[in-house]
Amino acid sequence: MAPPAQTPAAPEFKPHVFGKFFLLQRLAVGGMAEIFRAKVSGAEGFEKELVVKRILPSRSQDQGFIQMLVNEAKLTVQLTHNNVTQIYECGSIDGTYFISMELVNGVSLKDMMVSFARSGTAITPEQAIYVVLQLLQGLEYAHKKTDGQGNPLRIIHCDVSPDNALISWQGELKLLDFGIARAATGLSNYKEGMLMGKLGYVAPEQASLDRPWDHRVDIFAAGIILYELLTKQKPFQRAVDVESLIQSRLGKVVPPSSIDGRLPKELDTIVLRALAADPDERYPDARSFADALVDVLFPTPHSAIQDHLGRQMHQVYAERIARQRAARAHDALVMKVLRNVAEQQRAAVYDSVAQAEAAGPVTGSAPLADLGTPSIDIELDRAAPRPPPLGPERIRTIRVGGGRAVLLGVATGLAVAVAGFAASPWLRDGVLVVSSTPPGAQVTVDGKAVPGTTPLVVEGIRFSSGHRVEATTPGHRSASAEVGAEPGKLTRSVHLTLPSALGTLTVESIPTGAEVSVDGKPVGRSPVTVSDLRVDERHRVDLTLAGHEIDQVVVLPEKDGNRIVRKLLPLRK
Repeated sequence: MAPPAQTPAAPEFKPHVFGKFFLLQRLAVGGMAEIFRAKVSGAEGFEKELVVKRILPSRSQDQGFIQMLVNEAKLTVQLTHNNVTQIYECGSIDGTYFISMELVNGVSLKDMMVSFARSGTAITPEQAIYVVLQLLQGLEYAHKKTDGQGNPLRIIHCDVSPDNALISWQGELKLLDFGIARAATGLSNYKEGMLMGKLGYVAPEQASLDRPWDHRVDIFAAGIILYELLTKQKPFQRAVDVESLIQSRLGKVVPPSSIDGRLPKELDTIVLRALAADPDERYPDARSFADALVDVLFPTPHSAIQDHLGRQMHQVYAERIARQRAARAHDALVMKVLRNVAEQQRAAVYDSVAQAEAAGPVTGSAPLADLGTPSIDIELDRAAPRPPPLGPERIRTIRVGGGRAVLLGVATGLAVAVAGFAASPWLRDGVLVVSSTPPGAQVTVDGKAVPGTTPLVVEGIRFSSGHRVEATTPGHRSASAEVGAEPGKLTRSVHLTLPSALGTLTVESIPTGAEVSVDGKPVGRSPVTVSDLRVDERHRVDLTLAGHEIDQVVVLPEKDGNRIVRKLLPLRK
């Protein structure tokens, strides 16, 4: 058998505009699609954070895969429940299909189980029950969902596993990935006659392929997850093929309390019923399974269990949570730049269409001219936590879909209009991104103060001429840079490094023990070292010692050095 094809390494990600979405961070990339953390914006500073799942360019012509993506979105968008990841939209931008969905700040249940085990963090029986209760509530909702006319959709997830359940940092569970779900509608992606789903969580009737099966295969998978959470072991031997899988499911399951004597025996009956090989011996639905677990859990309050699990999530994933927050550190700055780029694109299109309309109908044909591809080139402060730095990122021009100008034969007109637009780039205002090391510096552009501190975005800049940028901050020398003229640029960036102006000054005396004051403030007895002193400024040093004349000296540390020795003269009798 030939080795599986290797997925090519994904190119370095740079935040960019994708239709109405501002893609800020790539979360994952696989053989079919890539997933991004993104935002959409609206009026008066409105923003919504979400996830965009975008088909890879190599798959953009795979109609079968595209149809599966669309079916998944159409099916899942009908599900609105606290324990199901919400789908917002499915669409295509420039021929690339995508799904936008709810962002869950957390990890997969599988990741949590592995990380808790590595860190020695115990999952209590109450927490295991609570997690599976949330899973069952999501499944119950999906299983009983009806369409607008009240007809049952008969949705079966078919791939319930720890990989397809997310746990938030607050301990909430969200079921996701209905990609191979079975349904009573034409939206089903399940291939009948094929074994689909992860082998470790497949029910025996689902694996046999010649037996009818229903939603109880999801209940069986939920039972396996509960068993693993309670015992840290798998209830069945590992299967390598369909035959061994079916045989393993027919074997006797070791009761959880036999593995961990601290587990209540009431759980044995519940778990073993959920894992029954005969679906008729299982719970008839997810709610019945959940009700049995609630009876064991009571009287422990749900909120107390979730709070405890949430605290553990924060402890185990402290570094990942910090990285996640750091990835958002410069979102406001990046969004401001991306919005400006998007506005410039829209303005270019509107102006070009207007000029084309004014030119009237034309004959002949010519290729549409490119409206320009503004690039983003921002270097954020390296000392601050941040997402991957923005580099040159080509932004596609917004397409004009329909409209009177197109009906008038705007193709050639647009080419003429855009040529005029490209010939006069100085008519466009751009943005200047200013960052510094250290951050928090005050900035002036051409001698005019800019509100705020670095990193910041200076709007209304025209790059048809050069500009002088200067940054200052207490305790550091000022720094400046010339931003040369570059007509046609919509975004420029400059990074200024402000050297520290603070240093030390060591004062010694002969004899020692003199009282030392610097700039009128006592600092101790000689020898003494004064820290955090401006080395680019002059300072007066006074030394006083009984029986000796007062000694005064003015020093400039960067010129005179950071160590002075003064010989004190005895008082004359």
